[in-house]
Amino acid sequence: MSRAMLILHTLVFAALVVGCFTSPLFAYYYPELFKIYVLWVFGGIGILILGSWYFYSGACPLTVWENDFRKKEGKEPYSEGCMDRYAMRWFGLKLPPHFSDIVPIAILFIPLITRIFV
Repeated sequence: MSRAMLILHTLVFAALVVGCFTSPLFAYYYPELFKIYVLWVFGGIGILILGSWYFYSGACPLTVWENDFRKKEGKEPYSEGCMDRYAMRWFGLKLPPHFSDIVPIAILFIPLITRIFV
């Protein structure tokens, strides 16, 4: 089950990244629709992310849930952020300190900044 949670976590993050990076194109081609959806979708996602960090002491809930499943499966939970752990395991990359805290928020700013210019 921890593997399923990791897959879900990866897909959610990938969708967030793709959605945020393509939002300027969406704004260019569909400006009126973009003005309506951007605050609700990305603003809501941002509030959910920041709010969940409060309830999980600064940790991503999907990481917490993955670690809960790992414990139940007899696997060792990890203490670093999910991005830090899997960047190293999958790609051999050591991310800078606080990278996994800053990057999700920074990515969410792309559509919100785009919204200012539409």
